[in-house]
Amino acid sequence: MTVIKWRDSFNTGVAEFDREHHKLIELIEMMHSAVRDKSGKEVAETACDELVAYAVSHFDNEEKAMAAVGYPELEAHRAEHSLLKQEAQNFQRRIAANFPDGVTELYRFLREWLANHIQDCDKKYGPFLKEKQDIP
Repeated sequence: MTVIKWRDSFNTGVAEFDREHHKLIELIEMMHSAVRDKSGKEVAETACDELVAYAVSHFDNEEKAMAAVGYPELEAHRAEHSLLKQEAQNFQRRIAANFPDGVTELYRFLREWLANHIQDCDKKYGPFLKEKQDIP
């Protein structure tokens, strides 16, 4: 069973960020597999740490691209990213302190947040970035 299945509706039209979204889903699946296969706390924590670090890097990439072209909804987008970082880091600490407590809730949160964020927020910047950066 997959936690998040990629759908075409997730495509933003910006190849770099679509690849990064694919990678985020891949990392969520890796963490899910580590827990499902009972690989142990250390493996799950490492997967969670990698996921959080990659997400933070991805958010920075998006925000830099939006700032470079004067994206009008940058601050709202940045606020959404900040909330996700806080939530993910809270889950990260909870999992580290009391594994596997929090893992199921983290999957649910990430699945809902990622799908909604991509479809509601990220899809908005796609056309804007493509127009401003002449992305094919």
